[in-house]
Amino acid sequence: MCGRYSVLTEDEIIEIREVIREVSLRIANDDFLLPQSLSAAVDEICPTNHAPVIIGQGSGAVSFENLRWGFNKWDGKGVIINARAETLEAKGMFARLLLVGRCVVPAGEYYEWKGAGRDKAKHFIKDKEGHILFMAGLYQETENGREFIIITKEAEGDVVDVHDRMPVILRANQIEDWLSGKLLPDDIVKQEFNASVAPCDNQLEQLSLE
Repeated sequence: MCGRYSVLTEDEIIEIREVIREVSLRIANDDFLLPQSLSAAVDEICPTNHAPVIIGQGSGAVSFENLRWGFNKWDGKGVIINARAETLEAKGMFARLLLVGRCVVPAGEYYEWKGAGRDKAKHFIKDKEGHILFMAGLYQETENGREFIIITKEAEGDVVDVHDRMPVILRANQIEDWLSGKLLPDDIVKQEFNASVAPCDNQLEQLSLE
């Protein structure tokens, strides 16, 4: 599960550009911007916000673009923000996007909530060594622009204590293999992530996320 994650800082965007070049990928288009829908005081990406996403362009090239988080549901009520890695190939829409709509969603950290009611505590989850998180995702074209979702798998390690699902985190040298289709759902289900999990300073969170 991933329902919120951190807005990228300017330094993190610079780091992502450097990482992309280090793994021998060419940046064909660079439109990485902080989400215009968020005020300067907000430091989290929420569903329906626009956020930076990496999309493959073929021949070892990628583009940096800002996409909306969430696929509109068929009944128009709410959005789909995650897809389970274990069932991607069994669901028609996701199976199609595995062929033509792969993307990578970078973040500094993401957030989960533990407990319920007044005991509900917000936790941050990030890489133990401080690396940028590269979350596997899918995107689609719509009449209103491009939209993306984040792929999840069963939680592991310290994340299990907070939530039973977690985003699929790619290593930097796997970005091209994911975007090109070389990495399959069975591969990313086995993907390991060395996570650091801790309560946020502001632990009480009123918004309920499933």
